[in-house]
Amino acid sequence: MSNSLNKIISRSLKKIYFHLFLNDTSKESYYYYLKNLVLEFLITKYPKYNKEVFEKKIDHIINIIYNNDFIPTLLDLDTLLNPHFNDDLEFSYKNYERKIFLRLISYSLNKKMISEKYTNIYNFGIEKIKEPLNILEIGGGIPHGLIYNVWKKDRAFIKNFTYVEANLLHSEFVEWYCKKLNISNDIKLFKPSKTPILNNFKFNFVFAKDVFEHLDAPEILIDYLINNTTDKKTLLCLDLEHKGKKVGQHISPNLPILKERLIKNNFEVVKKFKEIHIWKKK
Repeated sequence: MSNSLNKIISRSLKKIYFHLFLNDTSKESYYYYLKNLVLEFLITKYPKYNKEVFEKKIDHIINIIYNNDFIPTLLDLDTLLNPHFNDDLEFSYKNYERKIFLRLISYSLNKKMISEKYTNIYNFGIEKIKEPLNILEIGGGIPHGLIYNVWKKDRAFIKNFTYVEANLLHSEFVEWYCKKLNISNDIKLFKPSKTPILNNFKFNFVFAKDVFEHLDAPEILIDYLINNTTDKKTLLCLDLEHKGKKVGQHISPNLPILKERLIKNNFEVVKKFKEIHIWKKK
């Protein structure tokens, strides 16, 4: 009985901590800014979408998602009632695309997460490269590092934004966002779980988080980055930590083997932001 009570108290305290100290939903917050962008995007698809209805729904749903109260249950139900649900990964991703989009939006609530996993890394690149960024962002959904910094700094730090991602709802949002703000961009969409075959995009700043473990041949992508990094100022901001067992959409979890390819090709880590390490050619 005491263990159950301790778990309830611990969970309650965690929610209070997140609500009071991390989550920011004020009209000056990044979440409020991103939420309005998403509504504007959805109105292009559904012109009669009522703002008050949208805000009431999204605030309620995001709060539930952020506190992990129902997403695991939905995921379990999908595989419980259809044991072959994840056999067709493209179908799986398309089925989840609305849930994925909401999850990605929910990140904007947490100021600490946005700083540690997105904006601090972008700011490091801006400071070190000292010229407008040719950004190559691969996977990871909503490019919070880009959107947050545009919100705070305008677009002066961007030369071009190349976005490589699965063809899902959040990618449609990013394409719309770049067009709205007139950000020079290249959009490259690929089938979920399939490794993209890239052209010779120009880049001096690469951000790739939560992507390699989802690809059927991640070594092709890392070799592309190795072979197309010629300028020693170029920064590769990559999440190559081990992702546990091969399960569901994590089809290539053993990412540290990709670090070995970088090291063998004369790359070194110059900065660490938790699981995201910044690599540079020696």
